Amino acid sequence: MILISPKTAENLYWMGRYIQRAETMTRLVISLFDKILDEDFDDAKNFYARLGIAMDYDSSQAFLRQSVFEVEHASLISVIHYARENAILTRSHLSNRMFSRINALYLAYQKAKEERVVSLFWLESTLKELDAIWGNLELSLVEAKESPLIQFGKVVERMDLNIRMYDSIEAALLDVEKLNIIAEKIRPNHKHVALSSSNKYKTLEKINSIYGTLAYVSES
Repeated sequence: MILISPKTAENLYWMGRYIQRAETMTRLVISLFDKILDEDFDDAKNFYARLGIAMDYDSSQAFLRQSVFEVEHASLISVIHYARENAILTRSHLSNRMFSRINALYLAYQKAKEERVVSLFWLESTLKELDAIWGNLELSLVEAKESPLIQFGKVVERMDLNIRMYDSIEAALLDVEKLNIIAEKIRPNHKHVALSSSNKYKTLEKINSIYGTLAYVSES
């Protein structure tokens, strides 16, 4: 039997959230980069402004560098750093391969920070590595207690970002059933969640409070 303390459970949950955030943000940066080149040079500035983030670039390369390395708390390197910190705190509950991939991705970003040019190939390789990390989770922790916690974080983050970034409550609704299925694995008597409000902020508050209602408790 694997024993997980409430604090470790929370770290696993947040690791799942940060890995998903890294994936979503990487896809976003690639999409915005294409729009800067082909459609509207200021598109990324406008998009980040809606998130409350000031973005001031004078070239497509400057946009890549800012979004990947320089935007405080929202850069890809920051998100990957947070994922790694939670992985370190839960090291004994992860497979060697999964931890090694997360750590290697972080170290690769630290090294790339010193490079003069940020390439689109780099971002595409990041997506492949993140996909491999999720694959390691599915292969190594299928029946373990850790897996639902990480997967729960993944789904919550995806729902949150669909609303926060794209104002798409409809997209979040597509994940509600999956969220409830995973929540039942964490707490069998979990009361199913339903999203009924069209208010963006109320829905975000509800989504982000679900983990707390699970009150995950195990021996430490």
